[in-house]
Amino acid sequence: MVDAPTCVIPEFSTDKDWRNDPNRHRPLGSSWRISSEMVEGLRAVFDLPVMETPLEQEVLHEVLADSIVSAHLYPGRRVSYSRRAEYWAQRLRYTGPGWRRDVVTRVIDKLVEKEILIEHDRRPPGKRGVQSSYLPNPMLATFQMPKLNKRRGESLILKNAEGELIAYKDTQQTRDRRSMLDRVNSILSETDFRVAGNEALSDGRWMKINDTLLSITQTAMHRVYNGGWTLGGRFYGSFWMNMPSDHRRYILIDGSETVEVDYDQLHARIIYAWAKKKLVGDAYEIAGFERKVAKRAFFIIVNARTYPSAKGAVAEYLTKKKMDPRQAGKLIAALKERHKPVAKYFHSGRGLQLQNLDSEMAEYVLRVMTVQKGIPCLPIHDSFIVPAAQVKNLMRTMKAAYERFVGRASAAVCSMRSVATSTVTESTAYGQDVPHLPSSPSASSTEAEYGIPVLDGSVLQNQESSSQNSVPSVVVETALPILVESKEEPRAEQIAIKRRPMPEFMRKAIEDRQEVRREEEARKQVLRESRQRGRQLASAGKDREAVVQTV
Repeated sequence: MVDAPTCVIPEFSTDKDWRNDPNRHRPLGSSWRISSEMVEGLRAVFDLPVMETPLEQEVLHEVLADSIVSAHLYPGRRVSYSRRAEYWAQRLRYTGPGWRRDVVTRVIDKLVEKEILIEHDRRPPGKRGVQSSYLPNPMLATFQMPKLNKRRGESLILKNAEGELIAYKDTQQTRDRRSMLDRVNSILSETDFRVAGNEALSDGRWMKINDTLLSITQTAMHRVYNGGWTLGGRFYGSFWMNMPSDHRRYILIDGSETVEVDYDQLHARIIYAWAKKKLVGDAYEIAGFERKVAKRAFFIIVNARTYPSAKGAVAEYLTKKKMDPRQAGKLIAALKERHKPVAKYFHSGRGLQLQNLDSEMAEYVLRVMTVQKGIPCLPIHDSFIVPAAQVKNLMRTMKAAYERFVGRASAAVCSMRSVATSTVTESTAYGQDVPHLPSSPSASSTEAEYGIPVLDGSVLQNQESSSQNSVPSVVVETALPILVESKEEPRAEQIAIKRRPMPEFMRKAIEDRQEVRREEEARKQVLRESRQRGRQLASAGKDREAVVQTV
């Protein structure tokens, strides 16, 4: 057996701390599926239980698949689950119809009975705080990693203030947002993505960049709202969001080089716009501190609700950066001095509102670029990746979004961040070295800029390159024992625009709108003719009355 690589699996976990704490249990996930061939292989080794209904059998296979993943990637770690009906009722929208308390507990009890799951710690009902848990049988690691569920689940995810998934009723707004996101996901699923770079190793399906595993087939996005529909709402889930930021320049879309364009100091600009003040200079340049450190501290103190909580969070961040946490007060004071005109927004708890606003701007950009124009556009919170030939189009759209949601946009409101390279690095041995790769995107375990819990699979938000407006050159190193193939690609301005056929759903939507317009116009024409006849009859009646009176 070759040891499985360490990677992060995207699941509906309500907190991600378990990934960094080996003493914590891994939460049961519902993202994985196993093939019928694998089921037969499991039957040859284990006495698989047979459930009473097809729905229960499906859940059993999903729990088995999750257990195989756990045995591969987290050997010896217990898996926790809830036996409370309320817990599963809140998650039904996200997990599927079979994942109810009665079904989940019956499936797990059967698997424990067959010793496929072992060391079962079944907690008594009604005892909150500690969930039941079990350990997957280590023999499950001898089976190949299962595939990620490719069926699209719920794309609009709502959490409460504690970060727990909650149920909700659909409204016209949620239906519209889901429909728009489904259209974007459909177009991206038909787009050809490749990743080139000297640190990328690929077996055709999977890409390994440093210690991160990525599946470039994972293009579907979802949105996460935190505490209400006006808080949060950012896009997550796609492979480019999970990539190290300095490798996104290697993404190729339909064979074309790409450019990433981001909003410059977006949240600082928004806050100044709220205060009706003008931001002068770089908001995150603070003497004595690195720009990245000052930027993160700015986000922290805007989101914190009190000064003590802001100071504590900044001190904790400085400790993680191996800096003196006693500098937290000094850094906060320097930021407040730098931003006196907007001081009232510090420790105001506005972080989720800012995220909601930038998510609305991102939705606008996707509606225009991808839904209306059919151009693949990849959002990363406050930046976007498009084919190089579409940069001007993108920048115009981003400025329009800024003016729609924030206010008048200056020429510097957005700028190019990185350009792709066409130098490709390939490995012929990668697939052989990693025989049990999961068929899912990996996600780097990183912290959010505001310390707000999001679905696992999110990335460090608003990462910055060392120079805001630089277009970094690419140096190819061949120290790795791999084959390097260098290809000359035409410059961006020489690349012909590839005309994509209009998606069928868009064509049908246009035809439906045209049909509605024709019907509406016909109805109005009938109404106009009816009114005209009425006026004519009324006029004729008046003429007759005049004649009678004359006689």
